[in-house]
Amino acid sequence: MNNLSKIKSGLLLAIVTTNLGMNAPVKANTHQTINQQSLEQKRKQVKRQSPSQELWERFRQRQDEFRLQQQHRIEQFRLENQFRSQKFEQLARDRLRLQQRQEIDTLRLQQKLRNPY
Repeated sequence: MNNLSKIKSGLLLAIVTTNLGMNAPVKANTHQTINQQSLEQKRKQVKRQSPSQELWERFRQRQDEFRLQQQHRIEQFRLENQFRSQKFEQLARDRLRLQQRQEIDTLRLQQKLRNPY
């Protein structure tokens, strides 16, 4: 009878535990949530850089900013030079006309000096 009572209690235990497992809400994948938390902690640790890495990162950012500023300055200079040629074309024409007039005036003066009459 002792064995029979052990079997009955074992069956009863099996039935009760399976019913509890089916009906009672059980937190599933507890290992997965623990692993996710540990992964997040590891990622945070990875994100924390050593002081030298932080300095290098700052240096690289400054270099990138400096390069962008240089490119911007170069583009501005190119644009200004494009418009300068248009602005100064008129001035160059005026200077050429003035120079030609002065040359003509000097030629006339030379002719008058040679031939006063």
